[in-house]
Amino acid sequence: MAYAIETVGLIKRFPRRRKLRQIARHPFRMETITALNGVNLQVEEGELFGILGPNGAGKTTLIKLLSTLILPDEGEAWVNGYNIFHEEENIKRSIGLVTGEERSFYWRLSGRRNLQFFATLHNMSPFQIQKRINSILEILELQEKVDDLFYTYSTGIKQELALARGLINDPQILFIDEPTRSLDPVAARNIRKFIQEKLVKEQGKTVFLATHNLEEAQQICDRLAIIDRGKILSLGTPSEIRRTVSKEDRYILKVRALSAEVLEKIGRKKKVAHLSSRPDPANSSVCILEIGLLEHEAALPLVIETLVSSGAKILDCSHFEVPLEDIFAEVVKRKGADV
Repeated sequence: MAYAIETVGLIKRFPRRRKLRQIARHPFRMETITALNGVNLQVEEGELFGILGPNGAGKTTLIKLLSTLILPDEGEAWVNGYNIFHEEENIKRSIGLVTGEERSFYWRLSGRRNLQFFATLHNMSPFQIQKRINSILEILELQEKVDDLFYTYSTGIKQELALARGLINDPQILFIDEPTRSLDPVAARNIRKFIQEKLVKEQGKTVFLATHNLEEAQQICDRLAIIDRGKILSLGTPSEIRRTVSKEDRYILKVRALSAEVLEKIGRKKKVAHLSSRPDPANSSVCILEIGLLEHEAALPLVIETLVSSGAKILDCSHFEVPLEDIFAEVVKRKGADV
C-alpha cells in the first residue's frame, strides 16, 4: 500500500552548544543532541494525523525533515511517494507548509500582496495567481481584511494567512505546525474547524499536524503519535492510545434504592475490573457508582440487568473517558522509564 507519508528509522542529531571554556579545553570534541530517535510512521492519504508532544519533543524537527528543509542523519522517508534524499524538488512542489512564524511575511505589505509574492515562487502565471488567491480567500472568508497591511492584523488573521500561504499551490499534503498557538478560544476553534471540515473532509487533503495541545489533538485528529525526546511512544486513534494504558471502559451510574448485597454481587462479576460507590451530594438517597468494565458491550447489560432485577432504579448512566492529559502523562512515564 502506498502511503502519503512514510518514515523508517529517522534519526536527526544537532550539535550541542558549548561554552567557550569547554571549547578551549576540548576543541575537537563533538557533542550532539538527538532530536529524532528512530521515528517510524505511516500516514494514509486523506488522513488528519497528529504528532503530539511537549515543547522540544521533536515535532518541528520532524516537519522540517519531511518538508526537506533539513535531512536526517539516518533513516529514510517518502512524501507523496517521493524520497526525501533524491526527489526534494518534487516534494516541495506537492506539499504546503504552515507555521506560526510571522517574520516570514512582509509586514509593510497587505495580505494580498504577500500572497501574490509567495505565489510567484511557485512559477504561477498572473491569471493563475489571481484565481487561486481569490478561491482561498473565499474559503477562509478573508475578503474584507486581505487588503489591509499585514502588521495591522490580529494573531488569528495572521494564522489564517499562514494557512492561505500554505494552500497557494493547492498541495495534496499539508504540514501544519502549532496552528492555534497564542490564539483565543474562538479563533482556535475556527482554525480547527477549517482544517478538519474544509481541508480534510471536503477537499480530501492529507494533514500532518504538530501540536502540544491535547484538546486539539483529541478533537480533530484521526490518529495520533505521542512523541517525547525524539521517540514515538504511542501510536493510534485516541481510543486505541487509551487502551494502551487502561483496558477498562468506565461508566458512572446514578442509582436509587441500591443495597449493599447488590453492590457486592456486581463487584463479583468477572468483567467488572473496578467498582466504587459514594452518596450523591445533591441527594442522599441516590448512590453514584463508578464501574470499570472489561468487554463493556457484554458486561454493561449484565450490570444493568442485575440492578433492575433487584429493584434499584437507574437515574442516569454515562460513559467516562479518562482525560487525554492523564493518558499522555502515563504513556510518557511508562515509556520514559524504559529509555
